[in-house]
This record gives sequence, C-alpha cells and structure tokens, in this order.
Amino acid sequence: MKFILNRTFFIICALLLTGAGVWAGDSGSDSMIVVEAGKGAVFNDDLSFDFLESAIAHSLKYLDRLPPERTFSYGGRSVTALQQIESLRAFSVLRKQARSTMEFDRLIRENFDIYRAAGRNGSGEMLVTGYFEPALEGSLTREPPYVYPLYRVPPDLITLSGDSGLNGVSAGRMENDRMVPFWTRAEIEKDHLLAGGELLFLSDPVENFFVHVQGSGRVRLRDGTIRRVHFAGSNGRPYKSIGRLLVKEGKMKLAEVDLPAIRRYLVEHPHEQERIFHYNERFIFFDIEDIDGDKGPSGSLGEPLTKGRSVALDRKCFPPAGLCFLKSWKPVVDSSGNVTVWEPLSRFVLSQDTGSAIKGPGRIDIFWGSDRYARTVAGLMKHPGALYFLIKKE
Repeated sequence: MKFILNRTFFIICALLLTGAGVWAGDSGSDSMIVVEAGKGAVFNDDLSFDFLESAIAHSLKYLDRLPPERTFSYGGRSVTALQQIESLRAFSVLRKQARSTMEFDRLIRENFDIYRAAGRNGSGEMLVTGYFEPALEGSLTREPPYVYPLYRVPPDLITLSGDSGLNGVSAGRMENDRMVPFWTRAEIEKDHLLAGGELLFLSDPVENFFVHVQGSGRVRLRDGTIRRVHFAGSNGRPYKSIGRLLVKEGKMKLAEVDLPAIRRYLVEHPHEQERIFHYNERFIFFDIEDIDGDKGPSGSLGEPLTKGRSVALDRKCFPPAGLCFLKSWKPVVDSSGNVTVWEPLSRFVLSQDTGSAIKGPGRIDIFWGSDRYARTVAGLMKHPGALYFLIKKE
C-alpha cells in the first residue's frame, strides 16, 4: 500500500514483513542512483499499453493540481511538477512512435535520464510485494451473520502532523481539556467505544481485519448491490505486523509467511484471533461509495489505481506520480488457482500510492486489482526486483 493508506492503502506486505519544497525530503537524493549510459534494464513491457496510458492519465491529473514550480528530488536533480508532466507526455509520444521494443528502448535512453532505486542497504535490490482490493459480503444493518462492523471517521478524531508530543501517535482526541492519543484497536473493539458510528457490517472477523490492512474493498450487500469501502482515516497508531508476531511466537517460520498461510492459521485457531488482531494497534476508518464501472480504488494521490500499473512507494524516498520501470517475478496461475511457475515481470509502473509498511528505498508494492488472480498474486509475492525512474533530460 496502499489499497490505502493514509489512503493510504495498507498492504499485504505489511502482514508479511514488515507550496514549493522538495517533496522527497532529505533522503530523496540518497534513494536513487544515476544509471550510466548504455547500462540498466532493457525497457520491454509485458502488459497492455491501454492500462499504462490510463495510469499515466491519472498521474497527469494529480500533477495538474500542483503548483507547476513544486519540486521533487530525482537522485539529487531537482525536478518541477511541470517537468514531470512534460516527461509523462513525452514518454507517451515516444511509445507511439517506436516501431519495435529495441527502438523504444533506444528512444528512452536518448531522451530520458534514468535512475535506479538505491534498494535495500544501497544494493539496488527491492523487495517486491503485492496488494489487492478484496471482495466481501456485508450488510448495512447488524443482522447475523453480519456482526463485525467497519466504522466511519469518529467526530472527535483529531489528525496530527509533525511532532505532536504523543509519542509517535499521529491522531488524538480531547480528554479533560488536553490532547491524548486516540484509542487502540483493542480499546475500540473490547469496550465498543465507537458504537453508533458503524458504516456497515461484515460476516467474517478475519476478512474484517484484512480490509483494515488493504484499506479498501468491494462489498456485496444483501440486496445484490456492490459498494466500495475505502480508507478515510486512522487512529494514528503505528502498524504492527501479525506475520512477524506469528514468527516470533514460533507459530510459523519466516519463509512460510504469506497471506494464505496467515489466513489459514487464523481460521484454524479462532480462539487466538482477537489476541492476534489486537497486537496490531492501528485501526482504520472508512467511507462508502458506489462503484464506477471497473475504476479501481483511490490511492494516496486521490486518483484511481490501475491494476498491474500502480505501485506504492515510500513518499519520503521517492516522488509521487513518477514514471518507473520494474523488473521482478510474477506467478502463472492455472484454472484452479494454483501457481504453476514464476516468470519474469517487466513493465512500466507509476508511483501512485503509499502504505504504512512500505518504508525506505528498498520496498515496493504492486496493486493487482480485485479479481481472483489479484488475490492469489498479492498473497504470494515476496520477491527481489529492481526499480528504475525515468525523467526527461534537461
């Protein structure tokens, strides 16, 4: 994430591991490394360009809302929002002009500066994971089995920025005329502190928890209509990975931790669910909306995410809305949903989301959509990769 999250989407990988001014902050110049001429990946793409153009259009809409002089850091180079826009438009023109993959690769190298993400420990290697938008069953009223609520943003929630003095908690509430941290997940659920603020109800406590991680979901209501719930705020508490908890307690080995394994453990040990859920103090609040065709959920840019093309990155390290090229691995899935083989992933992506578990220059999360394949891929991806950023030459 992202789904998500400040969504900001929270992301599956969180379960597994985890005005002008330069947007990427002081770390921006350290998060990318200039790629020498003639080196780096071959820019060949494994997806339909229709999806790519759609993703580019959403980045352009976001950038058009910014002051044109807003600056971003690309490996020490200061790039304005206007230059970002020009880069995306130039890329689209070159793609349409190119008559082959080799010609497109040559045109990119001639017209764009290329930077590689510094990766984990400066190695250039990224940890690549995935996230998706789950499909859920729900009800607007509490009626068994729909008894597990999602909540609206509480009226007394105060979102904080900068050094709040609340020990790293970024949301609070007033109590006896002083600001205190907002309640934890355990406090909210055990004491029913948000009663009356229910948005809708789900039938499965495990799915209820996971939609907090994903940050959005498609909910089929009892009358057959489908609505989308999406991130609207949080209690400001830091995210804690339940996957790491299960490893620490010896319930799983690190190599075994993925979404299906975590889900299976929770289903097989219902008496442990509440304790495990409450280990993660972070709690998400939602809005609800009608679904507009196949449009994806909104990412942290306020624009719809595009399956296979939108990625979540750490905004402190990398600029938003940027054009990137990702090399990694993806699964081939049979009709039964089983992975038959892993094959190379090679595609252009857009930085359009963030997530609480996506921290540092070595993490990236791909949005895979909302279908069955998306659920399978998002739950299994935990692979090395390389990420490149493209910006038009001055």
